[in-house]
Amino acid sequence: MKQNLIALKKMKTWLLQLWLFILLSFFVGSLSSLFLWGLERLQQIPASLWALPFVAFLLYKVSGFDFAKKGINTYLEKLDSKNNSNFPSYGPMGIPYVLLSTWISHFAGASVGREGTAVLMGASVGEGLAEKWKQHKGIWIRMGMSAGFASVFGTPLAGCLFALEIGVVGKIHFKSILPCIGAAFFADWVSRHVWSTNHVSFPPIFMPAFSLLFCAKLACIGLFLGVLGLLYLRSQSIISKSLDKLPVQGSLKAILAGLFLATLLSVSLFSESRGLGSAFLLRPFTESDNSFAYLKLIATSLSLGLGFKGGEATPLFLIGSQAAANLADVVSLPVGFLAALGFTSLYTGLTKTPLTGMAMGYELFGPSAMFCYLFVTLVVMYSSGKTGIFTKQTWADWTPKPLY
Repeated sequence: MKQNLIALKKMKTWLLQLWLFILLSFFVGSLSSLFLWGLERLQQIPASLWALPFVAFLLYKVSGFDFAKKGINTYLEKLDSKNNSNFPSYGPMGIPYVLLSTWISHFAGASVGREGTAVLMGASVGEGLAEKWKQHKGIWIRMGMSAGFASVFGTPLAGCLFALEIGVVGKIHFKSILPCIGAAFFADWVSRHVWSTNHVSFPPIFMPAFSLLFCAKLACIGLFLGVLGLLYLRSQSIISKSLDKLPVQGSLKAILAGLFLATLLSVSLFSESRGLGSAFLLRPFTESDNSFAYLKLIATSLSLGLGFKGGEATPLFLIGSQAAANLADVVSLPVGFLAALGFTSLYTGLTKTPLTGMAMGYELFGPSAMFCYLFVTLVVMYSSGKTGIFTKQTWADWTPKPLY
């Protein structure tokens, strides 16, 4: 009798977890589709640059300048904490706030991305379900992150690995592997097949002939991208700190930040750097543009440093792919191959998630150059310094750390 009761209790627990898994995956996949649908509609409207001061003022009044510094960092603190209930949470209004604030930032033309919003919404859903039904919060937050990343980019394997790697550099959270795999693939399926979300199709990439010279070229490309990533991180940090120290009242500070960004982006030189920029994702695979990557870097550093809401992946995909493609004549490698290296390696190197970079390369460009994506991402990861995009990340004790 006692054994039957124990078995019944376990079955109820499993059924509850299965129901919550379906709920999380469906809800996050649907949110990503809604988010992408809104972005698609906004990109059909010319950027309203002079709305930037109003948007900056509105975002400041809602949550202050610290909203730009929290984001995913808020959830990284919760992943492995034994007393994570004491950390601040986005709460029930976190999802609509993150969604709407990102939409209006894109509407006004700020150069921000989308993955941060999708991952944040997923993490919020996972945390909410875990708190309501007394589940392991760290695992469910990771499930939400993997579902959000997978469904917004159409890369379920990369989404799963991103959630597993993101907390501690060099450490995989093994207890979350199966839940994250399931959530990532199901959320991506919901986004694609329930809501008919379409993602950009990239050309297949083939690895050039392997040699020691080829490996040396890969290392040099990684160092170049790492220095570019370090410049991006330091620029954004300097901009954010300078804004904090500006000796004016907060609301006026936000308006001035919006005016400054609007003035810069209104210059014709920055016309292609406005907004998400997803229309240019395929361009680096066929041609190079010597200035776009660096102009986009300036626009994105300013947009995020000044407090506008959004992710960093898509701008860094553009910056990395175009900057690497510009090296085609220098290193004598195909433009498409270099663009794929920069696309996968710059962002995942700065998020310190090398396996995610390899998986994303595999899912987007095919299996031929998987070694190259991993190798270059590792070089970027170490050459860009200890601190990446997410400042709350820590390094595993056994993992070698950068010197700076």
